[in-house]
Amino acid sequence: MLLMVDNMNPRRNPRFPFTGKVTLSWEQGSDYAMARGTCLDISQNGLCIKIKEPIPVGAYVGLSIEPLGFRTSASIRYIVRGVAHFTVGLQLSQPAPTRALTVQ
Repeated sequence: MLLMVDNMNPRRNPRFPFTGKVTLSWEQGSDYAMARGTCLDISQNGLCIKIKEPIPVGAYVGLSIEPLGFRTSASIRYIVRGVAHFTVGLQLSQPAPTRALTVQ
């Protein structure tokens, strides 16, 4: 069996389109902050979301992916400012549910 490697894509796991609401919470100084957003895609170890307010890169957040009933923690890996939102990449602390890892 021949295994093809895509050297242009450094990701360890394939991403799948996934639309659903997410809720994030994190410590911000002596308070807690919360943001709601929309998931764009998901992989076994991460996801990409859109939110309205930025979260610091490297922050650890509590994460709820509402359509899946999945709760975990994640770290913010990157954030990109868009016109009316921020695109955020998260690395999950535990694998995403298998049922989410299919093309919708």
